[in-house]
Amino acid sequence: MLRLFSRSLPMRRPSFLRKHMSSAYTHVSDMPVTSLAISKPTMRALTEVMGYSFLTKVQATTLPVILEGKDVLAKSKTGTGKTMAFLIPTIETLVHTHLHKKQKNNISALILSPSRELATQIEVEAKKLSTFHPIHIACIVGGVPMSKDLHRLHHPDGIDLLVATPGRLQDHLNSDNGDLVRRLAGIRILVLDEADRLLDMGFRRDIEKLLQFLPVSRRQTLLFSATLPTSLDQIQKLALKTNHVFIDTVGDDEDQTHVHVKQSVVTCQFKDHIAALDKLLDAHIQSSPDGYKIIVFFPTARAAGFMAQLFLHAGYPVLEMHSRKSQSHRTKTAANFRARDNQILFSSDVSARGVDYPGVTLVIQVGLTEKEQYIHRLGRTGRAGKDGEGVLLLSPFETPFLNELNDMQLVETTVPRGKAPRVENSMRRVQSNADLRKAAEQAYQAWLGYYNSNLRRLNMNKEQLVDMAEEYSRIVGLKEVPALQKSIISKMGLKGTGLRVAATSGGGSGHSGGRGGGFSGGRGGGSVNSGARGGGSSRTHLQS
Repeated sequence: MLRLFSRSLPMRRPSFLRKHMSSAYTHVSDMPVTSLAISKPTMRALTEVMGYSFLTKVQATTLPVILEGKDVLAKSKTGTGKTMAFLIPTIETLVHTHLHKKQKNNISALILSPSRELATQIEVEAKKLSTFHPIHIACIVGGVPMSKDLHRLHHPDGIDLLVATPGRLQDHLNSDNGDLVRRLAGIRILVLDEADRLLDMGFRRDIEKLLQFLPVSRRQTLLFSATLPTSLDQIQKLALKTNHVFIDTVGDDEDQTHVHVKQSVVTCQFKDHIAALDKLLDAHIQSSPDGYKIIVFFPTARAAGFMAQLFLHAGYPVLEMHSRKSQSHRTKTAANFRARDNQILFSSDVSARGVDYPGVTLVIQVGLTEKEQYIHRLGRTGRAGKDGEGVLLLSPFETPFLNELNDMQLVETTVPRGKAPRVENSMRRVQSNADLRKAAEQAYQAWLGYYNSNLRRLNMNKEQLVDMAEEYSRIVGLKEVPALQKSIISKMGLKGTGLRVAATSGGGSGHSGGRGGGFSGGRGGGSVNSGARGGGSSRTHLQS
C-alpha cells in the first residue's frame, strides 16, 4: 500500500488570486482545474456550470492518483471539496465505459452515502458535473416509497450512476428477484463516502453483503473517511485491492474547525433556556446586517420539532429538519436553507455531518450531546475557511459535559437577563393550540428518554431525572406532566420513580411510585398511583 500526504503540496497562489482572496480560499491549492486530464464536457461543466478555477488541496492531492485508476483510501474532512474528488473520476469512468457498454440496463458506478441528505446532495452535484454528457443518474434513499425508486431505476435509457444509502439499496436487493444484483455485476467504480460514518450507523453487514455481489478485478474502489477507526479495517480489506493508495489529506496538524471557530458556552437555569435561546438568536440577527444563516441543534427530533413550531409562532424565519419529517420535506428544506440567507434551521443530528450548507454564520447547540457530535455540529459553520461562531447552551445539571470538552477552547459567556416577550407570547399558545400541545408532550417524552440514557455522564440518579423531566414539562408550557404507558416506563427502567402512568381501559391515570403528593404517596393526594408521589397520575421515561 502506497501512502501519500497532502502537506507536501506547494501552497503559494498566483498573485491575481491572492489579491481577491478572502478566508474562504484557505482550502484552495495552486492547481488550476484546467490542468486535469479529463474530457472536454467534464471540464466545461466544472468551469462554466460550476464556476471552478482552482482545485482544493484535497482534490489536488487525490485526483491525479484516482484518475490513474488506482484504488484509494483517502482520509479527508467534510467541507474540503472531497465530493468532487470522487465525482470527477466517477463521471470520467462513466464516459469511458459508456463507449463500451453492452447492456444499457447495467449500472456502471455506485456511490454509497450514510444519510439521505448527503446522498441527495451528491446526486445534485453529479448532475451538474454531467451536464454535457449523456449520463443518467438515480438516487434511492429511505423515506421514499419503493415504487418511486423502481420508476427511477427503470429509466428507459438505463442508469449509469446510482447514489444510495446502504439500507435502501439492501431493501431493493432483497426484493427484486435478483434483477438489481445482475445490473450491478458490471460496476466499474464504487465509492464509499464517509466510510467511518457508514459503519457508525450500523451499515457494516449491508456493505459486506453488497461487496459479495460486485466484481473485483475490473472495479475501482474509493473509500473516503474523516477518521480511520479499527472497524474500517475489515471493510478496507474486502473492498480495496492490496496495492491501493492511502492518501492522508488531514495529517497530524490539521486545521480543524474547532480551532479557528469562536466557541462559547452559556450556562443558565433550566427554566430560562427558551428565553436564552430567543436572546441568542435575536442578538445574532441584530449584529448581522450583511445577512445570517443559523443552525440550532437539539438532542432529539421531537425537541427540534416543538421548538421550531414555537419560534415560528414567535415570528422567527425557522425551518424544521429532523428524522420525523418525510424525505421530501427534508430535501426541500435542505435546498431552501442552502440557497437563501436570513434563515434559521432547527435540527436534530440529521444535519450534523456531511451536508454542506454554505455561509452558516452561527451554530447553537442546546443541551447535552457527545463530544464527536459537538465537533461535527460545530463543523457546519466556519467551513472552507470562512468565519463562524458556535454557542453551547447548557443548564447547571448538564455542566459535567464540559469536562469532556476541556480541550475545545470554550469561553464562558452570558446572555442579557430579563424576559423574552416574543417567545413568551408564543408559549401562551401551547395549552390552547392542539398541535403545539401535542408537540410539547412528545418533546417531554423524548427528553426523558434521551437523558435517561445519559444519567451516568451527568452524575444523576433516576429520581433526580424525574424531577428535571417534570420541570421540563413546565418549561415547554404544559400545565400537567404527560402520562406515559406503563410498558414504556418499565422498559426505561423507571418503574417506581413517580412518573405519571397513562390510564388503562376502565381506570384513571396514576403515579409509578415513590414520592407522594397527589401522585401516590409522599406529597399528598390523589388518585391511582403505585408509589410515593401522589396525585392524579404516575411518571416514567421514554425516548423518541
